[in-house]
Amino acid sequence: MSEKLPPAIQLRPYQRRWIDDESRFKGAVKSARIGYSYATGLEAIFDCLEHPTTWTVLSASKAQSIEFVEQASKNIQAVGAVAQLYQDWFVDALGATDILVQRIQFSNGSRIMALPANPRTARGYPGNAILDEFAHHEDSYAIWAAVTRQVALGHKLRALSTPNGEQGKFYDLAKEFGLSDGMAPQSNPMRIGDWSWHWVDVHLAVKEGCPIDVAAMRDLIKDEDTFQQEFLCVFLKAAGAWLSIELLAMAEDAGATIDWPAEYQPLGPLYAGIDVARDHDKSVLWLDERLGDVAWTRLVLPLHATPFPQQHKLYQPWVQMATRTAIDSTGMGIALYDYLAESCPGRVMGINFAGTNDAGVKLKTDLAIRLKKRFELHLDRIPASPDIRQALLAIKRESTATGVKFDAPRIEVDTPSVGGPRKKLTAHADEFWAKALADLAAEHAAGGIVDFWKEEANTYHRDAETQRKAFGIGDFGFGSLAATPDSVLGAEIRNPNS
Repeated sequence: MSEKLPPAIQLRPYQRRWIDDESRFKGAVKSARIGYSYATGLEAIFDCLEHPTTWTVLSASKAQSIEFVEQASKNIQAVGAVAQLYQDWFVDALGATDILVQRIQFSNGSRIMALPANPRTARGYPGNAILDEFAHHEDSYAIWAAVTRQVALGHKLRALSTPNGEQGKFYDLAKEFGLSDGMAPQSNPMRIGDWSWHWVDVHLAVKEGCPIDVAAMRDLIKDEDTFQQEFLCVFLKAAGAWLSIELLAMAEDAGATIDWPAEYQPLGPLYAGIDVARDHDKSVLWLDERLGDVAWTRLVLPLHATPFPQQHKLYQPWVQMATRTAIDSTGMGIALYDYLAESCPGRVMGINFAGTNDAGVKLKTDLAIRLKKRFELHLDRIPASPDIRQALLAIKRESTATGVKFDAPRIEVDTPSVGGPRKKLTAHADEFWAKALADLAAEHAAGGIVDFWKEEANTYHRDAETQRKAFGIGDFGFGSLAATPDSVLGAEIRNPNS
């Protein structure tokens, strides 16, 4: 199709790939200001000239719908075609509205209708549909439901946008097709079923002729999160992540596994971390094998809405294999901790996420810093899994009135049900904390010293005999932690045999 364009219209390679892609359903995760809406308008124009049809363009705002039509009008003239431009008030079965429709009418009966997106306008015109800057549409799930009905009889659908946070239907689509992590797919465009997905960040666009000064834009914006979202195809929460995508990409290795390799015999010691949940989130066991200083992931085992006795049954064999396991014993976590401490004596250390380390640093801060430092030193090999990558990217560093905290932030999102109220959801970062706990277990198993985290800044002083009785220090030289949380979290336990 792009070969039919006159010399007056110059396209870059990524625009040509988009126009020439004849897939019925197409999506694009793209940088801002690289001309994707321009190319989408050209595709609609050629389709209208070839046969009678209707294209509905749903934009994020009235101004964007007007801009789309104005550019399309110029391109119609550039290709030597003739069409008329009208402005009408949007009218449907419910009556007239104050929504202005920009309509381009062709002599063969084809038309392009451009208007602001909402669930009502999305139902307006059966035919082909363009969701322009779809990530920025309010009520995106309801719009999606309406548009998919309108294209049901063999029509085409185009969904394109720069990212707008990890929320909404466009993000769901990007995640479903593996384009939500700010990295180009191996095949670009990628084709799955009736869908074809294109991914173009600013670096690829510049490489193929787009005249954007990347350094100037980064300096102008002066906010790395915003720059990454607008120009590097990174959905915002991932952009502000404590661990960068680049760090994770360097750590991902085909030799690391999510499932324990069949008949595998480990060469180095195993260390595990368990982040505990019961109903809404999931419990996750992360098991590393240490080969020298490098930790190779051998198993990541999530359990969803699983009773603690069943969690214990499934996790116990792995904890028994590990030299040491650090487990989140905060709140409900104490139940699973008790089960494992009893069945695997001397191998389990309970960690209170609300506590502090010996220097008075919050435990979660200590864990997050340790984890990032290992990634920066290239001491971890993790599986190349989109779900694991997303969980590791979920943690952000946030400034608070009392300092800094590390957590997965709450964001306002569309309800997946059509027409539902917007609500706040928390990103899941269970794998992050499980991995951080595995690192902690490995560090504190070395040398026979275990420093248990304080709930308060003050250290409880006990003599060696009291410690031995309270914590059941036996032949392993470590406490089985059978005591209550309050009696554990203030203590520093040292191996009496060392």
